[in-house]
Amino acid sequence: MKKLNSHLESIKEDIAYCIDELNLDNEMIGELLRICEEVGVSCEYFMDEFVCNDDNSDPIHDPSYLNIREVNRIYYS
Repeated sequence: MKKLNSHLESIKEDIAYCIDELNLDNEMIGELLRICEEVGVSCEYFMDEFVCNDDNSDPIHDPSYLNIREVNRIYYS
């Protein structure tokens, strides 16, 4: 019974996140919940880790992370 309550609480949190943070409609919430259940993660985790948006204030690629010139310099030196 405790596991069921925990599962219900996580679903409530996921639905609240979908409504409050993502502004999804009922159909999109259902789709996201099914995907996250299949993957085994929360909606918030799924969105943070696997979904990219067009917000340029949080760039996906850090140009200094893997500079190919630096890699070549190390490899060929």
